[in-house]
Amino acid sequence: MKDPAFGEDAVRALATAESFARGRDYVSGGAVSRLVRRGDRLTAHVEGSDFAPYEVTVDLHQGGVAATRCSCPYDWGGACKHVVAVLLKYLDTPDSVVERPPLDGVLRELDREALAALLTRRAEEDPAFELWIEAELAAGAPDPLSAGPRRTAVDPEPIKRQAEALLSGRTSRRDRWSDNGAAVDEDAFTALIDKAKPFLEAGDGRNALRILEPVTEALVPAWLEQADWDETLHEFFPVLGQMIAEAVLLGGLLPEERDDLMVRLDVWQGMLDEYGLDDHLQVAIDALEQGWDEIGLDDILAGKGRSWPLSGHGDWTTARLTQARLRVLEIGGRTDEFLNLARAAGCHGDHAAMLVRRGCSTDAIAYARKRFRSAEEALQLSRLLKETGQIDAALELAGWGLSLKPEGDRLFGVVGLARWLRDSAAALGRDTVAVTAAGSAFEHSLSLGDFRATEMLAGPGWAELRPHLLACLAAPTYAHDRTEIFLGEGMIDEAVRSVDVENTLRNPANDVLLRLVEAAHASHPDWVIDVAERIAANVMDAGQSGFYELAAQWLEKAALAHDAAGRFEDWITRIDALIEKHRRKHKLRPLLEALRPRA
Repeated sequence: MKDPAFGEDAVRALATAESFARGRDYVSGGAVSRLVRRGDRLTAHVEGSDFAPYEVTVDLHQGGVAATRCSCPYDWGGACKHVVAVLLKYLDTPDSVVERPPLDGVLRELDREALAALLTRRAEEDPAFELWIEAELAAGAPDPLSAGPRRTAVDPEPIKRQAEALLSGRTSRRDRWSDNGAAVDEDAFTALIDKAKPFLEAGDGRNALRILEPVTEALVPAWLEQADWDETLHEFFPVLGQMIAEAVLLGGLLPEERDDLMVRLDVWQGMLDEYGLDDHLQVAIDALEQGWDEIGLDDILAGKGRSWPLSGHGDWTTARLTQARLRVLEIGGRTDEFLNLARAAGCHGDHAAMLVRRGCSTDAIAYARKRFRSAEEALQLSRLLKETGQIDAALELAGWGLSLKPEGDRLFGVVGLARWLRDSAAALGRDTVAVTAAGSAFEHSLSLGDFRATEMLAGPGWAELRPHLLACLAAPTYAHDRTEIFLGEGMIDEAVRSVDVENTLRNPANDVLLRLVEAAHASHPDWVIDVAERIAANVMDAGQSGFYELAAQWLEKAALAHDAAGRFEDWITRIDALIEKHRRKHKLRPLLEALRPRA
């Protein structure tokens, strides 16, 4: 097998420093097993805190990581430690990877009867698989060779049964439970909703609704049962509301069908209102009530109006209805009306993108420079220009977009644009543009990954650029990776000053701080003693037995600092006191005794 085309730095950039460190520990502890590669898909099991191992899937693409998935509940940014462990294992020991042919190739070799027998046998063993097959067949996409929508109606019953099964947690490939019940397979539920997209693209709103309605009907009561502890399930409602609105605006419903759907949506929205989910389905209700008959809309579509809505202002649901109308106009090829509505509604990104798709890129760029106010708009248009082969225009527009000042929570949009420009320019050999964009990404994110990316791209110019970036890092009140960057640069004084001790005391597994006290024990012994002993004391006094080994590691650093300060006798007194204090904690006491030097 060929060596992986990406390296450890690429893995480090995918995760937080803590997840990376924990992933490395998992590899060292032999937690990764069943490492299998089928084509561009890598799968593995990782032993974790649950009884059953976590299942990890990594999609590789063009020498890098395209997507990652893990069955653990981690959702705090970046790849989880289990994904990191799998990638590091893949890098460290490529010979341990079992190579197997891609599944689609294996199945294509079977004849029709053998394939049917295989699927039937699996369905008999796994009721969830049977439900999935029924839903897949019921929601079969429109025929791409057909001039019109699908001739047969989608059967909503299998869709509803599959939705109910997914929401109950019965179809999970592993027994995953939260503190309040079975975990919902949200990826599979998303895939079920997405079955409606081909029908929307084909202009078949009726069949799209035959998927979206039963899914919503199953979701509302399921969510109400989990409302008190839900963190993400409610996010499906705006998606469903938007797609239902598009399906309605596509037309084709009989008056009685519209009335029935209106009643159902009103009931569902009323149930959600009781739990504070105001207006999540309102866009679909508005689409039914207003459709294309809203006063003044015809003039806007004909290019006779300057602003939409006519009142001069609109709320969240008004903007969502406009987006649904734009989507339907695009599906129907009504380009002029799309441009008129997008311009009048201030949807400048949509307007410029349509100009590009229409072959008017020069006009799109001029419009963007006049109307765009956010980096997100510039990023979307730059991507589209690149996709259509207009590389120079894409890079130039992205560079201009970085000059737009971020407002409020739009800072992340600037980071995304800068990273895109950095990576795109680097891949094309535009080194000067790539380095400038990399520096901009770091200045706005202050992240370790962006710092290292800039260093790699800058090459010989790094010595000149480095002081400027470090000055940017030191200036703001908060920067998540500041301590780790200073530590990596050997700036121990600055790293020590950057630590918010009171907050870090709460996390005994803080790998960055542990590495810092190791590096600072000789130059800052008093600080190291204070931090290390306080973190260890928090664990020991609370009886957190799962962290006792970590507490011992912290105390080991305190011992090194005592020795460096010439106060080793004080350490002996200190550790004796701790051994006596915690003598009844049978798991902790041997760890403490091991820290006392033998006579």
